[in-house]
Amino acid sequence: IGPAVIRIDTETDIERAVQIGERLESNNESNGQKPTEDEEGVLDSLPDRMKFIQQGQGSGVIFCDEGLVLTNAHVVQGASRVTVTLTDGRRFRAEVKGADDIVDIAVLKIVTSEEINGVSSGASQLPLPVAKFGDSDELRVGQFVVAVGSPGGLDNTVTMGIISGLKRSSEVVGLVHKKVDFIQTDAAINPGNSGGPLVDVEKGEIIGINTCIRANMEGTSFAVPINKAKAIVDDLAEGKHINHGYVGVSMASLTPDLARQNNADPNSPNGFIPEVNGVVITRVYPKTPAEVAGLRRLDVVIEIGGQQVERADDAQRLIDGASIGENLTMKVMRNGKELTVEVKPEDLGYKLQRMKEERRKEKEEQMRKLKKQLINGLHQNVEKHLQEFYP
Repeated sequence: IGPAVIRIDTETDIERAVQIGERLESNNESNGQKPTEDEEGVLDSLPDRMKFIQQGQGSGVIFCDEGLVLTNAHVVQGASRVTVTLTDGRRFRAEVKGADDIVDIAVLKIVTSEEINGVSSGASQLPLPVAKFGDSDELRVGQFVVAVGSPGGLDNTVTMGIISGLKRSSEVVGLVHKKVDFIQTDAAINPGNSGGPLVDVEKGEIIGINTCIRANMEGTSFAVPINKAKAIVDDLAEGKHINHGYVGVSMASLTPDLARQNNADPNSPNGFIPEVNGVVITRVYPKTPAEVAGLRRLDVVIEIGGQQVERADDAQRLIDGASIGENLTMKVMRNGKELTVEVKPEDLGYKLQRMKEERRKEKEEQMRKLKKQLINGLHQNVEKHLQEFYP
């Protein structure tokens, strides 16, 4: 495994507007004055925009002799340039072929024909080391694993631990917009480890991709199961978009015991809940497919797409893999009656993009209003002081 684990260095070009000149011009214009020659010289010398480079670092693993690399999507998100370094010292440019932010997996392609810092030789023609995928469905709690990566730029660092837990939902981990049942381990993970492999000690195979830690839990880290990554790597390598179904509800697992405990309370705010195994809807979000379809809070989902569901994880998995824009049949229990509801899932990835764009526009509008208030306030203060000194 070791030789196939690489360090990933990224550079992101950042460009930001410079507001100083804009404020000076606005103040002068509001006073009905033209800038003096000295002011014009200052304004002309100030750039309208400032550019700088933001650097990042992570890990990855080569899984194909064609130079395909598996890593986390957040490692290369927004990167303008990506460079990979092998354990033998070879460095190459890499292209981001595809990324899925919902699963936090990306596939890179090593460009072996390019030089890095003017260094190129027959070494670029040497075969690339390749790691082998394992089967994360066979994992068991207590199994020994090692995490391999480049924390802090320390290439090929290995830490050892055990599988502490399986199928940790994204909500439990704290990543509400992800759709992954994570592997939990106590193998030490540090900045720079992201994207590196979690390896089965006995077989020497990759069983996960190290992804994140819990800031408030020392010695606890999480990895994307390799089977989850294997399901999408081929499509990502071809640059395809990965769909993730979304209906707009929050859910919780329900058992007869939980329902009986709720029903035994005469003051329960939830009312009567069917005493069955299923998934209870705890919230229906506005302007979502669930609201359009007529789903309600405290509906108990017992079947999705013809498959019985007993846990919230099962429901999430079925919704995630549902066809976008096509009817998905859900059987629910409401007020003691069984109902059939047709829901048309949306793509979560596109929805999150729209939400980010809306937040960006709102933030820009807030900043525009704040700048206007600051400029107006400055102008009023100047006028006030002038009136005091020159009545």
